[in-house]
Amino acid sequence: MMPIPIFAKKLLSAVLILYAPLAFAKSDMQSLPFDTLKLDNLEQFGSPDNKTWHIAGNVSADRKQTGNLDETKGKGILVYKPLKQNHPLTSKAQFGNSDIELDFLLSKGASFQILLHDRYGIKITDDWMKEVNPGAKAPGLWQHLAIQFQAPVLDKDGKEKQPARFKKILLNGQEFVNRAEKRSINTRGKNSNYSLTFIGNDLPFAIRNIRYKTYNGDLIRISDTKFKVYQGLHKNPDTLVSLQPKRTGATDTLSHLVGDRKSQLAMEGIMDIPRDGDYLFKMIAGGGAWFYLDGKRIIDNKGTRDFERAFYAKHPLKKGKYPFKIIYSNSDECLVLHYEGPQIPWQSLTTPASMRVSERFEPLEYEVKNRPAMQRGFMMHRNEINPYTASVGIPASTSAKEKSGNNYAYDMKRYNLLSAWHGRFIDVSNMWTERGEKQLEIPLGAKLELAQKPLLANLSSPKAPWPDSAQTAEGVFTNRGYKLTNSGLPIYFYTLNGTTVEDLIRAAIDNAGLTREIKTVSKPGSNAYLLLAEGRVIEQTNGGGYAVDDKSYYIENLETGGVKPILRLDNGRQQLILPVQKDTLTIKYNIIW
Repeated sequence: MMPIPIFAKKLLSAVLILYAPLAFAKSDMQSLPFDTLKLDNLEQFGSPDNKTWHIAGNVSADRKQTGNLDETKGKGILVYKPLKQNHPLTSKAQFGNSDIELDFLLSKGASFQILLHDRYGIKITDDWMKEVNPGAKAPGLWQHLAIQFQAPVLDKDGKEKQPARFKKILLNGQEFVNRAEKRSINTRGKNSNYSLTFIGNDLPFAIRNIRYKTYNGDLIRISDTKFKVYQGLHKNPDTLVSLQPKRTGATDTLSHLVGDRKSQLAMEGIMDIPRDGDYLFKMIAGGGAWFYLDGKRIIDNKGTRDFERAFYAKHPLKKGKYPFKIIYSNSDECLVLHYEGPQIPWQSLTTPASMRVSERFEPLEYEVKNRPAMQRGFMMHRNEINPYTASVGIPASTSAKEKSGNNYAYDMKRYNLLSAWHGRFIDVSNMWTERGEKQLEIPLGAKLELAQKPLLANLSSPKAPWPDSAQTAEGVFTNRGYKLTNSGLPIYFYTLNGTTVEDLIRAAIDNAGLTREIKTVSKPGSNAYLLLAEGRVIEQTNGGGYAVDDKSYYIENLETGGVKPILRLDNGRQQLILPVQKDTLTIKYNIIW
C-alpha cells in the first residue's frame, strides 16, 4: 500500500476582482480577438532598416550550444542576431493600459528586455531549470509571455500622479519574477514614447505572435432601470406576460438582491454603448436567466443552476442607447453579467453582491520528500476534466539534489502520459478539504499538455487513424494496473489483443525532464503500434531527436531496438509512431521541456 501522504499547508493569497476590470482576457471563443503586430516585414516598427533585426519563416536552436540559432526564409518570426552595433526595435503602435501577449524562443544563454513607454521593463533571461522562474522552458522551445500593464496617470505637466505598474506577468501560465529596473524618467514631453520596444544583448533569440489589446476609460452606462418581481419560478420568460407582478419599482443597480429568493425577477432599462464595435457578454446565474438587448435575446442559460458555468454571446453594436432586459429565475441567488468591448477590458454590469462566490479553500500542497508520491484524482486537460488521472511527483535525482523535481500525470483509461511539469507537485485542497466534491488535482508548475490518446493501438496499416480512446474493435485493455518499483515509482502494465506493455517513467539523469522506458511483448503477426508523440508540427533536431508540437518539447536519446519510427500525418496533426511487431522490444527516450 502507498503510505498516507503528509500535507503541508501553505497560504497563498488570491484576490477576486469583480467590479473593477476583470482578470486576463480569456482566449478563443471566450474573448474578443487581439490586435496583432504583423511580422511580414519590419514596417510595424520605427526602424525598418534596422540590420540587427529581420524576419524569418522558421527558427531552431540547439539547447546545448550557447548562442546557436538557425533560421529559414519566410514570414511570421522576428529574429534578433547581434552585430557589432546593435539597435533596439520600437513599435509604431502606442500602448496605454494594455494586455500584451507574445511567444519567444531563446538560444542557450540569451536574454532580452521588453520596454513599455521607454521606461517600464521586463527582463527575459534563460532561466531554464532555475528556481527564480521555474515555469521557464529549455532553450530552443517556444515560450509564452502574457503581460497586463497599467499605464501611469499624468498631470498637465507630464508628471506622474499615479505610477505605472505591471498588474500581472505570466510566463507559460506561471507568475513571472521580473528583474528589470525601471528607467528614471520623471517628466514627459509632447513627443513622449508610448510604444513597445525590444532590446537584445549579445546572443540571438526570436519572437512571434505579438498581439495586444489597448484600453481607455469609456464604459457601458446603465440608466432608467426598473424592476418587477413575480411569484414563483418560471422556465419560460414569456409566461410573465400573463402574470401580475407582486412588486415593482426603480433601481440604480443590477443585482438578484433587487428581487426575492424563489421568485422571478425582471429588470429593464437603457444601456448606453460608448463606441461602435463587437461586444462580448458573459452571463452566470444560479437558475434560469435571459438577457435581451434592443429587443433581441442575446443569452439564454437554458435554465441551469450551475453558478460556475458561464454563457457567452458576441453582438455587434453601434454607439448609442439601447433598451435592455434581464429576466432571472432566482433559484440560487446568483446573477452576474459581464462584458468586454472595443478598447474595454472585462467589466461587470452587476454588483459584486450579486455574485455567489464558490467556496474557496486554502491551498493544500502535497509535498514530495525523498520518495515518489502518487495521487489518483481528476485533472483539467485542455479545458476539460479528465477523471482517470494518476499524478506522480518525483524528487530530483541524486546528481541534481539542489533542484526541484519533476512531475507527471498519467491517464489510467487510455494508459498514456497526459501532462508533465517541473517544480512543486500538486494542490489537493479540492480533494481533501470538507466534502472534496471536485476531486481536482492542480499542478503547481507550468503544465506541458500531451496528446490525450492511448499509447498502444492496433492499426490496419501505418496510415490508419489513431483511436482517441482505448475502446477499439478488438476490445479494451485487459490485465491492466500498476506496480511499484523498490524506489516507489509506478510501472503501468496492460494488454491489448495479445500485445503486453510495461511503461516506466522516471526523472532524467540531469533532472531536465523525464526518462521513459517501454517494454512490449507481441504475438507473431501483430499489427500493434506505439504513439511516441503528436503535435501540429514535429521536426527532427540536429542531435537525432525531435522537437514536438511546434517546439513545445523535445524527444531525445530515442532508442527503439533497431525499429525505425514513422513520422506521419493523421487528421491534420503530425504523429511519431513505432511498429512493435518484434516478439520483445524495449523503447527508451527522454522528454525534455
